[in-house]
Amino acid sequence: MKRKKEGIWLAVLVFLVSFSFFLMIRGTEQESIGATAIGTVQVPGMLNVRSGPGTSYELVRSGGTGVTLTDGAKVTITGKNGKWYHVKFTQNGKNIVGYVSSDYVKVLTGSVRTKVYGVVNADSVKIRSKAASNAAVVKAGTQEISLKKAKKVRILSESVVKDQKWCKVSFSYSSKTYKGYLLEKYITITCEKGLPGILKASSAVPLYQTAGKNTVMQANGKNVSVKNGKQVTILGQKTASGKTYLYVKLTYNKVAVKGYLPEQYGFLQIVTEEKVAATPKPSATSKPTATPVASAGATATAKPKPSASPKPTAAPVQMTDEEYKEKLESDGFPKSYTASLLALHKKYPNWVFVPYKTGLKWSTVITKESKVGLNLLPNSKSPAWKSTEEGAYDWKKDKYIPFDGSTWVTASKKAVKYYMDPRNFLDERGIFQFENLEYQEDDHNQSGVENILNNTPMHEKSFTYEDDSAGSKTITYSDAFMAAASESKVSPYHLASRVKQEVVISSTLMSSSVSGKVAGYEGIYNFYNIGAYHSTASGGAIANGLKWASSGTTYLRPWNSPYKSIVGGASYIGKNYINVGQNTLYLQKFNVTPKDRYSHQYMANVEAPNSEATKTSAAYGAEKNNMSLVFSIPVYNNMPETPCNVPSGGKNPNNYLKSLSVTDYPFSSKFVLGDDGSKTYTVTVANSVKSVKINAKAVASKAVVSGDGTKSLNVGTNTFTVKVTSESGVARKYNIKITRKSA
Repeated sequence: MKRKKEGIWLAVLVFLVSFSFFLMIRGTEQESIGATAIGTVQVPGMLNVRSGPGTSYELVRSGGTGVTLTDGAKVTITGKNGKWYHVKFTQNGKNIVGYVSSDYVKVLTGSVRTKVYGVVNADSVKIRSKAASNAAVVKAGTQEISLKKAKKVRILSESVVKDQKWCKVSFSYSSKTYKGYLLEKYITITCEKGLPGILKASSAVPLYQTAGKNTVMQANGKNVSVKNGKQVTILGQKTASGKTYLYVKLTYNKVAVKGYLPEQYGFLQIVTEEKVAATPKPSATSKPTATPVASAGATATAKPKPSASPKPTAAPVQMTDEEYKEKLESDGFPKSYTASLLALHKKYPNWVFVPYKTGLKWSTVITKESKVGLNLLPNSKSPAWKSTEEGAYDWKKDKYIPFDGSTWVTASKKAVKYYMDPRNFLDERGIFQFENLEYQEDDHNQSGVENILNNTPMHEKSFTYEDDSAGSKTITYSDAFMAAASESKVSPYHLASRVKQEVVISSTLMSSSVSGKVAGYEGIYNFYNIGAYHSTASGGAIANGLKWASSGTTYLRPWNSPYKSIVGGASYIGKNYINVGQNTLYLQKFNVTPKDRYSHQYMANVEAPNSEATKTSAAYGAEKNNMSLVFSIPVYNNMPETPCNVPSGGKNPNNYLKSLSVTDYPFSSKFVLGDDGSKTYTVTVANSVKSVKINAKAVASKAVVSGDGTKSLNVGTNTFTVKVTSESGVARKYNIKITRKSA
């Protein structure tokens, strides 16, 4: 018994020593926080998780099957490798690590941060070798390093030690780079427009209205408290009453609020920047790609992003035609797409083709988009292009019903199929309706903008304007487009090409809408011709556009400088369409995205994406040959094996009768205009009547009527058929029964 008790006490002693050691470790140093970010998967279908940063890598496998993520799944991002995120997550009770395309993962402030900077705010502060005030000072040779006020440092990670928050930083000193630790209170973080952050606390933390005061923010009448793991956007810092606070923005019960959190609870979400692998590890059935690919290889697509200047670390692998077709099919393109895309790839090897996998059934999409009045085209088109559905066409009058002005009528289902089938436009002109129009900070550059502006009055040219805060400034047009892209998140290439389409007349001349000299609108500019709708009023479309540009206070209006017009107009363009997922000309017309599907469609003209693609291709000119553009091409489920044909059969389909009668003898029930031939009309005549005349007139002038005229009658029931054959060759029959009485 004594030995047993000694054993128990020994176990207790070991536990207490171990626990004390744990408390000591925990009290002296906490593992670095902030070297990760939280992301949410946004994809209509499934997102593949790969073993490396590219579609050439095999899928991560768990339980014998490839791992995929569904829309809304949460992942922890630990690294960024080119266009791919290194992530970890738990699925079915197992910890999974792999790579997913960054195109399909949303994080706070839009993208992860691999680099966050700050400046020293103390007059002089020593850099420690560990996160402790008594740790050795980092030295340059034999000299201890002290950083002066305003010295720039890069923040690598954060940690809390004995309730003090430390930053691991790197910095340049005497032309060399050093690393060390600095209390975060001595650093003012460079927040720019906001940094992704996350709350780390054992219990909910109140959000204060003012730094240093305990007045709690309210939302919908309730105090705002921030829970552990809540993502926030860090907007700035403020020190009050000897304590440092983070100024943050967050969503609380669906309401956006801003306020202050004690600094020790808010941590930056910083991830490791990994080096892009020079040689991918292909699977047995997958070939390395010849060009950078923005696809995740998923079964559905969210927002594929363009790449303006790929920077491979190794020479691209040359593919045979068959290998490239296999790659396209592996990415998710049906075989009926590959021949056309291969032809484009041969001519434009820098172009990237990404399947936008809608997950939608083709027949359902066509039915929805064929709704009367949704998609229009000119009444001058032949009948095969125009709908004869109820509400779209008046069979009684042989007239198409207009929905815009007097000439725009509903497109037929055949026309909708033709223009919605991407395979009909996979050529070097039509492909531009699928160009991704979002701004990619790492890829779009000023040189590319200048290429687009070549042979215009804006190429390598500057203008001077009055800045509201900085006074007179002179910048180039390409500078303005880059600023517009940064502000609006719209591709500067798209903005430049759109302006080129709208206002450039020749290499030396632009429209008066950007001259600033139009009478009544002196000093007003409208580079995108926003609001410039046609009218018969004085000045026409240009006057209407300048009137819009001179009024209102949104989008930097009034546009009293080229800068305000270019930047403010870009924000207008981006806000309602490109920034909410409708990021191609095609998707702006045919909204098959998850948001406001089949509505919120920018253009009524069913032909608009195709015609706009022609203008865009022309705006790029020969410069597009060397540009790395990305095209997001829709793919539907259960598509026809071959592309949908151009509507044919341009002849009038109307085979209705306008009038039907028997001379001198009325029908028992009156003929109704618009009868579709389902009724039988009856007449009774005396025995003495040996013949009658049947009269019939078609609604359509080009329809042919037969079976009318003088008819002999036998005693009893006589049946006659009047047939109307439309110009298109479709017949409709109308039956008449005439009874001749017995003597």
